[in-house]
Amino acid sequence: MLSDLLISLERGVAPLIALIFLGFLWRIKTPAGLSVMDTRRTINALVLYLFYPGLAFDVISRAHFGLEVIWVPLSVWVSLLAALGVGWLVFARYRTAWGLTAPGLGALLIAGSFGNILSMGIAVLQSLFGPDAARYAIYADVLGISILFWTLGAGMAAVLGAKDQAFRLGAFALTLLKMPPIWAFFAGLMFNLLAIPVPEWLKTTSHLLGQAVVPSMLLTVGMSISLATVRRSPKMILTASAIKLVVMPALVAAIVLPVLGMSEMTQVMILLAGMPTMMATVLLAERFGLDTELLAAVMVVSTLGFFFTLPVMVILLL
Repeated sequence: MLSDLLISLERGVAPLIALIFLGFLWRIKTPAGLSVMDTRRTINALVLYLFYPGLAFDVISRAHFGLEVIWVPLSVWVSLLAALGVGWLVFARYRTAWGLTAPGLGALLIAGSFGNILSMGIAVLQSLFGPDAARYAIYADVLGISILFWTLGAGMAAVLGAKDQAFRLGAFALTLLKMPPIWAFFAGLMFNLLAIPVPEWLKTTSHLLGQAVVPSMLLTVGMSISLATVRRSPKMILTASAIKLVVMPALVAAIVLPVLGMSEMTQVMILLAGMPTMMATVLLAERFGLDTELLAAVMVVSTLGFFFTLPVMVILLL
């Protein structure tokens, strides 16, 4: 049993750490004279417009749909809303004691609730459950967190941010609909449900593009790690990280295990709830004037802390 667990951790966790460390080394060394910001922005653009749509189409076009297409996104909604409630009780009700401004409060609430399902989630699930497990993360991302990010997250950032910028649901809905992964998801769904044969060239191309998602995103996670901002407010940062890494998966486990029992699907729900802070939250912080440094610090600490909480979750669940 112990040897099987060690092999699982070696195969599932060690490669993730290695890729993130390589990204961190890139941040320090900046090979070829390329700035880390430009490199990260380029990789993120490639993932958004090419690699992730390829993965979404490849996986969804051949997936065998079951109840997980409903349960997994639903668990994301429940866990995220619960985390926001816990964050509000911890930070908003005692805002004066924490010395928090409205932009700081918004940063902590968003950082403690929106998880990095796209890069970390896909990488972890594929490592632990095999390549086809990417479908769980895609369900959670497209039908769960993306919708909440561009509605609830953006609206909260607009209200609490320092910039006087109103939130318009129509504009953000249009932004969501323009995202290539959304179109790739529904294109794959159409091919799947209508039993349309996928041309071999399209199947191979989407598969090759999809293989680049995990290494690309893990490298950008490493490139985003900056320890300088962590020293600013360690107590707040650790608290928000604990909500993200410990409270969220514990809440999901308490809800889904008594109802659905232990299965691959419920293991996935719990693991996805415990992902570190979503990298794209920095975009909301910059756009609406939240405390970007505080949010980035939570992202760094939750990402580093994830490699301590992930083995614990693996031991308890698998």
